[in-house]
Amino acid sequence: MQELLGQLNAVSGVVGSLLCDTQGNLLARAFPPLFDDALLRSAAGLVSNGASSLENVTGKVSSIDLRYGNARILVRGMTGAHLLLLCTAQTDFQRLAISASLALPKLERLLVQAPVRGSAAPPAPSLAAPTQGGQLHDAVQRIERIIARKGLPAFKTKGEIALRAGFALVTIEPRTPDDAEKLASLKAAAAEVLHESI
Repeated sequence: MQELLGQLNAVSGVVGSLLCDTQGNLLARAFPPLFDDALLRSAAGLVSNGASSLENVTGKVSSIDLRYGNARILVRGMTGAHLLLLCTAQTDFQRLAISASLALPKLERLLVQAPVRGSAAPPAPSLAAPTQGGQLHDAVQRIERIIARKGLPAFKTKGEIALRAGFALVTIEPRTPDDAEKLASLKAAAAEVLHESI
């Protein structure tokens, strides 16, 4: 996988690439050292939640193209995973599209043949008491416990909540500062989707 990501990175203007599964677990990365694993794991979670949320609205998502002033993020969907490419505005996007089209089937075969060992997967949400954090983090922890208790599809359900709340749940960490407006939006969205208050 690293070799294929390296080939994609060889396209002029590509800064880095990563592969994550549909649960947001980081499977492989090819980024400069400036991008630490915590940042890339967060990006993997955002990609997964974002794609899941879009699929709830639009159906299957094959690609996402996010454009910024001097950068562009391309996400290509594949069976059981997402490929993220961070590019500069000067990237040769025609060459990159061809390279990605050739790499995707190979990456899919590798995923089926040999699941990546030692992936940077976050632990499954615990049914125990919430970890230390602010009210927003505690609310997300309660949502995860309700989803687990009810046996709901975690990423689809969190995606629906994220759409209603206006932000992805994966962005809320123990150190995330509390925000009364975000907390109210999250509680209202969770109540609509889960049919119980948190």
